[in-house]
Amino acid sequence: MSILFLSILLAFLLTVVIECAVILIIFRQKKYVYYCLLCNLLTNPAMNLLLSIFVSLFGVRTYYPVIIPAEIAVVFIEAAVYDYICGFGMGKAIKLSAFLNALSFAAGVLLNHVLYT
Repeated sequence: MSILFLSILLAFLLTVVIECAVILIIFRQKKYVYYCLLCNLLTNPAMNLLLSIFVSLFGVRTYYPVIIPAEIAVVFIEAAVYDYICGFGMGKAIKLSAFLNALSFAAGVLLNHVLYT
């Protein structure tokens, strides 16, 4: 297996574990955990592949200039999915998506700090 694949898989698994656990705590319904998994299948691998490509081509200095707009796009894409399949309304869906993505992003930053410093 390639390092890139394992890196994307680890990022996906970390994201899913954190976001799905929080969804379960908030809503206490398994269907929302499934919806969270679907949202992350849609966005997480694509975002991490994009990020890996930019960092490989242009260096680690491109990490934050790429991840910040990518995370913002992910928040809105996932919010649209949550709104559509859960009927939350866009306001609630954006808040939920932003909260979940902030938690998983922070966990990823923390994990990278622990592993690489």
